[in-house]
Amino acid sequence: MTGFDREEWEKRSLHEPPSLLDAAVYADPDRYRRELDRVFFPAWMPVFPSSDLRDARDYVVWEQLGQSVVITRRDDGTLSAFHNVCQHRGARLVRESGHCWSGTIRCPWHGFGYDLSGCVVNVPLRQSFDEHELDGLRAPGVAVDERWGFVWLSLRPDRSLADYLGPLHDELGWYGLDRFETRYRVQWRMGANWKTVVDAFNETWHVPFTHKDTLSSIVQWRDAHLRDLSPHSMMTIPIRRKAEPPPDADPRTTDIGHFLCFPNTIFSCFATHLQMWSVWPVSPRETVMAAWGIVGPTPAGMSDDDWADRNERDWEHFAEVARQDAEVLDDAGRVYDSLGFRRNMFNTAEGRLTIFHRTLEEHLR
Repeated sequence: MTGFDREEWEKRSLHEPPSLLDAAVYADPDRYRRELDRVFFPAWMPVFPSSDLRDARDYVVWEQLGQSVVITRRDDGTLSAFHNVCQHRGARLVRESGHCWSGTIRCPWHGFGYDLSGCVVNVPLRQSFDEHELDGLRAPGVAVDERWGFVWLSLRPDRSLADYLGPLHDELGWYGLDRFETRYRVQWRMGANWKTVVDAFNETWHVPFTHKDTLSSIVQWRDAHLRDLSPHSMMTIPIRRKAEPPPDADPRTTDIGHFLCFPNTIFSCFATHLQMWSVWPVSPRETVMAAWGIVGPTPAGMSDDDWADRNERDWEHFAEVARQDAEVLDDAGRVYDSLGFRRNMFNTAEGRLTIFHRTLEEHLR
């Protein structure tokens, strides 16, 4: 975009003052349960690429946050999602993702049949049950939507996905992610609270220390611009180039667009590709992080083979950077009970963490 108003852009950048955070917010079991109930269950969260449900009657089993959910592609191309629990005696309906050729999912315990929307369509020995209990019986539904090539879920929504995304919708929509394709994926398990993991990826000050050999020569972390898109947030992070872009260049075409979709997903966007990762709590002291490498069409002036090679190198680089973070986070989780860990001190370079924890507190009241 030409004629970009750099001065106006910088005016919208936030500068949070230093803040303190009690160490107890990380590993407290009661708080953890409240976070699941008040933060995660009402949130909309991307859970896997739409391409995992490419064909009608494909289904995926998603298991995070202590939940098991079946997401299906129905015959008309739309999605359905429901809790993976038989309404007879609580058996798990399906163990792993696959394709349902018949269109009916059968409970492996007593043979109750469910259609791809989760409705009970077959009851063995039906006459032996109370018919009133069987009328309209279904596995409880889960809200599901598709956006930017990903399937999104909300376990207890209080608004639509578009309303939940708010201003983040237009910011991420600029990249045209519907044209992109998920090509890479990886997962890490870390012995740290989920908030410690989100904190690590929400600031850039650690770059010259944790990533001195992988990122510090690339990322101009001191020049990041922060914006609050409540409850979400974003940063634009300049990267070093052989030639500086003109002063009226749109940062979305030259910088990293780094977005937190509250509470647990980060999009690290370039104009032509991105990495995306979601942080899933397992327990107060354990977290799974799932990451995807997402690639746009081959840029003009580059061959498909060269673009594929470039993507491979970028993904390997990202995986090494994330591995370095995971190593530090595992170590951080080992000292939650230390008498020396009393509080976190966030400086002005860590203002995004101040915003994130303030937002969490608002949801927990």
